Amino acid sequence: MNSLNKQNGFTLMEVMVALFILTIGMLGSTSMMLRSQQKAAETNVEINAAQRVWNITELLRANITDVNADVLDGLTVTTAGAAPACMTSAVTGCTSGAELTSMMSYLIGTELNTYMPNKNAQAKIIDISAMGADAIFEVSVKWEKIDKTGATYEENYTMIFQP
Repeated sequence: MNSLNKQNGFTLMEVMVALFILTIGMLGSTSMMLRSQQKAAETNVEINAAQRVWNITELLRANITDVNADVLDGLTVTTAGAAPACMTSAVTGCTSGAELTSMMSYLIGTELNTYMPNKNAQAKIIDISAMGADAIFEVSVKWEKIDKTGATYEENYTMIFQP
């Protein structure tokens, strides 16, 4: 019997090749996981922008008087600023067109600051309807993104709606 000459197990070369192949596979899966995590973060920002636009449209629907009077056409909001005095007044509240517009600007700015920090986000409301037609608004939120090279560019989420 030649049982002493039979090899059992793997040679050092076979183990090294197997480890090399395993390492390549793990590096590939790690890079896929990192890219997936980056895409998830980008998607989160886009979802936040969509929700901000939706909230702005709901604010416009709640203030239909000023919408019909074209008071809000061209409103641009970047930051919250200070809360308007009418919001802190328990007696009167925000009732006039200017007070409601300043309250809306404050609420929109607060949302941008809270949900899209460090993105230089800006919300804009534009009446795109023709003269004499029912109001049709374009509500958009734009923010800054950074590409792979480190350059900054703008991303935009827009909704067109009729209150």
